[in-house]
Amino acid sequence: MKFGNVNRSAVIALALLPGVLFLRCSCAAEGRIKAIVVHVRGDVELRRSGGNDLTAVVLSGLLYAGDEIKTGPSGRASLVTKGGAEVRINGNSDFDIEEDDKAGEMIRLDVGQVWTRMLHKMAKLDVITPSATCSIRGTEADIKQRGLLTVRVYEGHVDVQNSSGKRSLAAGQLSTVPNAGVAPAAPRRMSASEVGNWQNGITAKDIRKYMDKLNAEAGSGKKLEFKIVRDGKSKDVRIRLIKKQGGGGI
Repeated sequence: MKFGNVNRSAVIALALLPGVLFLRCSCAAEGRIKAIVVHVRGDVELRRSGGNDLTAVVLSGLLYAGDEIKTGPSGRASLVTKGGAEVRINGNSDFDIEEDDKAGEMIRLDVGQVWTRMLHKMAKLDVITPSATCSIRGTEADIKQRGLLTVRVYEGHVDVQNSSGKRSLAAGQLSTVPNAGVAPAAPRRMSASEVGNWQNGITAKDIRKYMDKLNAEAGSGKKLEFKIVRDGKSKDVRIRLIKKQGGGGI
């Protein structure tokens, strides 16, 4: 049996090294990479899945399923998902990166505003809010949840749905939803004053570079972990397991 490019004899040899306390294969949060940060400005913080502490979001930082992003009044950020969606985040926003479902990638926007665009035709994203779920397909859209949910579509289409009803929005249309108990309003044409431009202040350079890093880091998601103790000091070591082309996995 082979562990990607690390064969069994190499694993056993590592386990027998002096000072190695444990050895295990990890497919935990590190294996569920969902997105990468491509722009950050101002007060933007991150709470890792299962954690309590907030830390500053950094450019090119990787995001995992269950991570929570919070922006302050002047905070702005943009991320690219593994599936190929760019998500720009306005100030005073709070959302989580969800596990994928059969429909594709998902984020949960508790409060705030996001602008999305799909970077290729196959990309799709569901934005789940307290009022409704917005299913974005090959499009550019603005979703704002601050009591009233407001959905603006600039390209393509978005389905807005909750337990009370469903509406399909085309380019240039807008719909609102007061709460989850009320069906989305019938789509109507946006006026010139309703067209948003806040997202234009967020510029992400070299997106292809970030996407290449994201795809490379996501990989198989499996890592070999072990702890080495030398001179009374312990050190955690991880080896990423790479699946050999034409060969089996773990």
